[in-house]
Amino acid sequence: MKAETFLTTHRIFTRDELTRGLQGRGVSAATVSSHLARWRRQGRIAAVKRGLFVRIDEREGTHGPPPDYLALASRMAPDAVLAYHTALEAHGLAQSTFEQLTYATWTSTRTLAFQGRRFVPVRPRAPLRRHEHGERWVEHLDRAGMEVRVTTVERTVADVLDRLDVAGGVHEVWRSLGAVAALDPVALEDYVRVLGIRTLAAKVGFYLESRQQTLVVPAPTLERLDAASPRAPVFMDRALGGRLVRRWSLIVPDDLTPPVDEVSA
Repeated sequence: MKAETFLTTHRIFTRDELTRGLQGRGVSAATVSSHLARWRRQGRIAAVKRGLFVRIDEREGTHGPPPDYLALASRMAPDAVLAYHTALEAHGLAQSTFEQLTYATWTSTRTLAFQGRRFVPVRPRAPLRRHEHGERWVEHLDRAGMEVRVTTVERTVADVLDRLDVAGGVHEVWRSLGAVAALDPVALEDYVRVLGIRTLAAKVGFYLESRQQTLVVPAPTLERLDAASPRAPVFMDRALGGRLVRRWSLIVPDDLTPPVDEVSA
């Protein structure tokens, strides 16, 4: 592929992707650097960080439409996976659009700002290292022809309940999870089991019970999550307090939709 062809067909790209795209022409590292330097001098690309670039499309004296920030977040690290609230957005579940984008990565990378957006790395939970670094719970989505990695719906549900602080808070999370139309309860339970966090088992159990009919959650799944939940009460969000849901030993904010068994009691 010619360098100009690559640039016109890639709005977001890494140096490695450019190198691979030109490999058929026997390109050297110096040649790749030369192309990048020339495009930057011409104002045709902007560097987001070392090795990551966006094409600038000039239109009527402006820089044209912004890049796809979710796709950009997916290139922030070699193993980047859209996660937490950003995964909710990628799956079309988020109730709000945030200017902060979150991705999971095992690499050492820092938060950075670009065009008014903050790109925040979060290290996954340690137990995932023993399970292919969590790759079992990663899927690929197409964003206008660009493949991005995102946590599965099941992992996303568990992750946002686990880390409310990086997912927009309990109310944003609860409203967003209300938009989930389908998931695999067994796969979700399996992910919770791997993490081994009792408070998370309670949160996920409470959520699945509240959506039991809609999501077709088997009773044994709830029973196993119940057995994995803490015996002493824990808060869903300590700052908000709330009422105790005894089955899950979980104190939930008063304005969250009660689980099925409380509605029917």
